[in-house]
Amino acid sequence: MIVKVINQVDDYKEAIKISCDILENRGSIEKSYFDSIISKIDEYGPYFCIAPKIAMPHARPEDGAKKTDLCILKLNEPVDFLGKETSLFLTLSSIDSKSHLELMQKVAGICMDESKLNKILNTNKEEEIMEVI
Repeated sequence: MIVKVINQVDDYKEAIKISCDILENRGSIEKSYFDSIISKIDEYGPYFCIAPKIAMPHARPEDGAKKTDLCILKLNEPVDFLGKETSLFLTLSSIDSKSHLELMQKVAGICMDESKLNKILNTNKEEEIMEVI
């Protein structure tokens, strides 16, 4: 898992691209993984938006996942994700249908804990986000 905080992006695709580039540099995904995510958005819309201000972009293991990993990209300036204001992109890669369950439990716990979520959404320090997680 890796955390990155940046000030702003031009659009949601740039945020997803940044998080995918980070995962690719970590050896967790192939370059094609980003294109698969965008194809899913084009087909199904913003279903990756799992809670207010939070999106969890991902693709299938066969779409280029090499390791199970998570990139937490926090934007200081929210971006419009097809009508949904989003400032936290939790880009997930998973090599199968089970290996990511522990990461998903952590994410769910954070999303359901309003104080933890507010700390993450209101900080611009990567270390503080890691402490919350």
